[in-house]
Amino acid sequence: MLRSNVDVEKGLVNGSIGNITEIKWPGFRRGRVHEHDIPSVKVDFGRDSVHWIIPKSIQFPATNKKQMERRMLPMVLSWASTVHKMQGSTVDAAVIYLGSKLFARGQAYVALSRVRSLDGLRIEEMDCKMLIGNKPVNTAALNEMNRMRNLGYDPNDVDE
Repeated sequence: MLRSNVDVEKGLVNGSIGNITEIKWPGFRRGRVHEHDIPSVKVDFGRDSVHWIIPKSIQFPATNKKQMERRMLPMVLSWASTVHKMQGSTVDAAVIYLGSKLFARGQAYVALSRVRSLDGLRIEEMDCKMLIGNKPVNTAALNEMNRMRNLGYDPNDVDE
């Protein structure tokens, strides 16, 4: 997972998740990696989005008027993610916890709706009481939405 914005226009933003497919070490000669080298990594972010992520260098003042430098790859391992972090994403597979620790209304729906198909879904611990909302359903609103759906509106049939 990226930990900073790398290229906003390409969608390489803080929180983007992908799979590392290749590692390239600078100065890799004769099978040796130097102690202070940081590799570039090729990451597949899905949706035909494969990019090289290169090391970042940040300089900042230190004691005795000297400069310090921190070199890093702006990434961390991401074995799991919160429902909040996955909101807006779509995944092929997910293991989802639906137990007693769900804390927000709609959290189960958001989690379940991220997965493309039932084949990719695995549910860990399920507490059915946590899946039921505590607000009454507005049947009038649902009936009106269904009525509008059944009007047979054709967006191509517009009077000009």
